[in-house]
Amino acid sequence: MSTLNDYQLIISDVDGVIVREGDPIWENIQALRNIQNNGVKVIFVTNNSGFSRILLSRQLSYLGLKVTPDMIITSGLAAAIYMKEKLNVKSVFAVGEEGLIEELKNHGFLVFSSVESERNLPDAVVMGLDRLSTYDKLSLAMRCISKGSKFIVTNMDRLWPAKDGLKLGAGALASSIIYALRRDPDFIAGKPNTWIIEIAMRISSVKKLDKILVIGDQIETDIQMGYNIGADTALVLTGISTVDDVDRSSVKPKYVVNSLLDLL
Repeated sequence: MSTLNDYQLIISDVDGVIVREGDPIWENIQALRNIQNNGVKVIFVTNNSGFSRILLSRQLSYLGLKVTPDMIITSGLAAAIYMKEKLNVKSVFAVGEEGLIEELKNHGFLVFSSVESERNLPDAVVMGLDRLSTYDKLSLAMRCISKGSKFIVTNMDRLWPAKDGLKLGAGALASSIIYALRRDPDFIAGKPNTWIIEIAMRISSVKKLDKILVIGDQIETDIQMGYNIGADTALVLTGISTVDDVDRSSVKPKYVVNSLLDLL
């Protein structure tokens, strides 16, 4: 069986693999620390657009991993890069947290407030995880989209793993607008979209898919993303998906492990 050290690039999820709502998952951290010491490149990807890459890199570094902000791809970053490169978008209304707002501003987008979005239609509405979202904020986002704003979603995660149990993900918020307007988003940036892998390959300069391993805790996002692009995948059972989920799924990871130490 191949091991983590046989790959040139590891694309690892964060929530459910490295931490669970801030609590370290030490077995997985130890394994990734080991391969980093052996020279394997690791890019950390997360569908949680609320993370600031600067703060997340500090958190992961504190846990003993070698991480700089440019080694992290959030779904917020992926959405910002896509809009910058593919769409004629200059102004946005964001349903999201600090990390998403930071990425949008860093990429030169004018982020409208609720009041500004009522007066001037933004080019796009960008939706991510927003634990402080309100009915009025979601309704405003819906109205903007109905009037012609692009509908950009950072990710469609149904669930978010937390210490006190599963919580609603960004996809649950976006689904309220999808249902209300009976229209799909114009773009979904996060996993399982392979756009994140394309960015990771660009950052790492690793071009061969057979040298890439995608690691995650959810079949429908992490594993599906790797499957979609033809990369090897590893499901680690420290987050959401279970062995029963694997049995029921048509998408099969190459590896199913209790922790990443099983792949050393």
